Amino acid sequence: MIKLTLTIHIATFLISVSNLGAQYSSPESVTYDSIGKRYLVSNTSGQKISQRSQTGAVTDFVTVGGSIHGVTVYNNKVYVCNGTRIKGYDLTNAAEIFNVTLTGSTFLNDLAADENGMLYVTDFTNRRIYKVNTQNGDWWIYVTNTTNTPNGIYVDAVRNRLLVCCWGSNAPVKSVNLADSSVSNLITTPYGNCDGISLDKYDNVYISTWSAQSVVRYDINFSGPPFPVVSGLSNPADIYVNKATDTLAVPNASNNTVTFHLLDYPSGVNLNQTGIPNSSVLYQNYPNPFNPETVIRFDLSESKFISLKIFDILGNEIASLLNEKKSTGNYEIKFDGSSLSGGVYFYRLSADGVSVDTKSMMLIK
Repeated sequence: MIKLTLTIHIATFLISVSNLGAQYSSPESVTYDSIGKRYLVSNTSGQKISQRSQTGAVTDFVTVGGSIHGVTVYNNKVYVCNGTRIKGYDLTNAAEIFNVTLTGSTFLNDLAADENGMLYVTDFTNRRIYKVNTQNGDWWIYVTNTTNTPNGIYVDAVRNRLLVCCWGSNAPVKSVNLADSSVSNLITTPYGNCDGISLDKYDNVYISTWSAQSVVRYDINFSGPPFPVVSGLSNPADIYVNKATDTLAVPNASNNTVTFHLLDYPSGVNLNQTGIPNSSVLYQNYPNPFNPETVIRFDLSESKFISLKIFDILGNEIASLLNEKKSTGNYEIKFDGSSLSGGVYFYRLSADGVSVDTKSMMLIK
């Protein structure tokens, strides 16, 4: 009998980080122009929007002037937060085609467009969300008080809601019901200063956080623990997931880089009739939750150099269980959490330097 175990996980690696230091100036937000096949990046210090081509060449697209933050693309135009204004530029010739002041606003930080060309804009200082009509320039306060400081915003059209990540300690992620603009808390994260939020093609939710200098991933219902996706960043700001190429784009505001990370979705694992694995797989630990010991199992389809490491919820490595070459076969290793505090931990299996999978486990004390 053939056993099929389906898994979907995300392995990330750096595609391009070199030679970007002089090309951006406090990059704040990134979006993608699917027609021009280029990334667009707002630069807070440079007061301009840069464009990055498919070959990695970075050039100026347009100088906006003043303080600029969030950017988004709709209908072959790019819109940008510019202090208390929303400006728009034609993507074919960089001509300004939209310029609206949101009177009473203070710090327009991020924005997202729905399929009808309505922009939803966060006001960082006043803790508001504005709604702006790109067709006629009309606007109004959509949410009068978000309670927490709103930062990144995403239109989750399938669920008829906005997703908003917040600034501050133990930053919450909020949902805004598009039917009546009511606000609810989806989760209180263990992170501080969450900046950007985006979804991949499987509706996993990605959030950038300054406190952990990382991007983490939640399931769409926020029912499971966060998974660290990329760490070692430098004040990661308003991120973007390119669903067509499975690429996570991260503007690093403090070191003037924009990094690109490939998201990988392996289709599954097969065990043949003899029980010899023909693919490598990491299994869920057992027991889980555990106290203080648990067993981690994995299969190897061929001889490779194996790394099995444990991380805390902030992405810090706390233990290395394996770091050696292993031959094809089935393995298990016992992990003792006696010296650790109770909580969520992650274990990651890598083979020849490439991530196989990352899973979470719960230590109870």
